Amino acid sequence: MDKIIYTLLVAGIGGIIGIKLKIPAGALIGAMISVAIYNIVTGKGDIPINMKILAQIVVGGMIGLNFKMETLYELKNLIVPALILVFGLTFFSICLGFIISKFTGLDLVTALFSTSPGGITDMTLIANEYGAETPKVALMHLMRLITVITVLPIVINLLARYVKR
Repeated sequence: MDKIIYTLLVAGIGGIIGIKLKIPAGALIGAMISVAIYNIVTGKGDIPINMKILAQIVVGGMIGLNFKMETLYELKNLIVPALILVFGLTFFSICLGFIISKFTGLDLVTALFSTSPGGITDMTLIANEYGAETPKVALMHLMRLITVITVLPIVINLLARYVKR
């Protein structure tokens, strides 16, 4: 029980630090990094499977809260772009997963979850259920998230200026 309490305490401290430093998804990333360091240094990190299931339930509930009646009304205007997005991202994610697996030796399940367009929390939790190497999936999504948050706004700004001309 002490291992669980210490792990959650370290996660809480890391999450607060991530928020205070204004890191994107700071609570998640701060908790993940702090627990990773704690577990690497001590080997005593532990969170039982029941808590992982609880985390999935909480994340599912939080995602569900984003939907309102207006969301359903907007759906008719978004159906074509959504279909293009879903099929395009799925196709390219699967292709990238196969390429990464083929050329890097990363197992296919881990590569596919690493290239999926979902969020870091969701993909890491689901990847764990399918036997993927969750630390690698989390790191790949963390690198993607950092890149998207830092590089994409600059690219979008440049493209928006170019298109206006």
